[in-house]
Amino acid sequence: MVASWLDTPTFTTFARLSACAPNSIASGRCFAGNAVLFGCADVTIATRYANIGLAGPAMIEGGGLGTFSADEIGPSDVQYANGVVDLLVEDEAAATAAAKRLLGFPARHGRAVDLRRPALVRHLVPEDRLRVYDIRKVIDTLADEGSFLELRGGYGRGMITGFLRIEGRPLA
Repeated sequence: MVASWLDTPTFTTFARLSACAPNSIASGRCFAGNAVLFGCADVTIATRYANIGLAGPAMIEGGGLGTFSADEIGPSDVQYANGVVDLLVEDEAAATAAAKRLLGFPARHGRAVDLRRPALVRHLVPEDRLRVYDIRKVIDTLADEGSFLELRGGYGRGMITGFLRIEGRPLA
């Protein structure tokens, strides 16, 4: 029999919130269970001064792994490069703005059709499929102006993931 104090619905409840409350913001220190919940979010946003780790200084030292300051554990720039953080922003105001922008993507915004796009893209993608090209230029040309929001830009050089709108329609 499991003790009642170990029976917690937190992680099950959080998993059920996927797509309902998709963003998680880390600002400052985020260790242990908080870091697990942060990582479970659909989209993770961290400020430049955030630290994210599955263990804090006391737990690391108690486990015999050495003494570390909180600032040495999981700095956000390292977590961004590792793919833990989807969006790395400067401060809490920027994190809030990014979260609002993400939450606004499902809404459709009417835009005039730009008939020049197909012709512009045609010259950006080479006919020879073995030739390299700049996919970001293609995305910028296809997407409505200023609508592309790249996720995990610090991770996986060979892939680009994000949200954008084409003629007002949201795409992922």
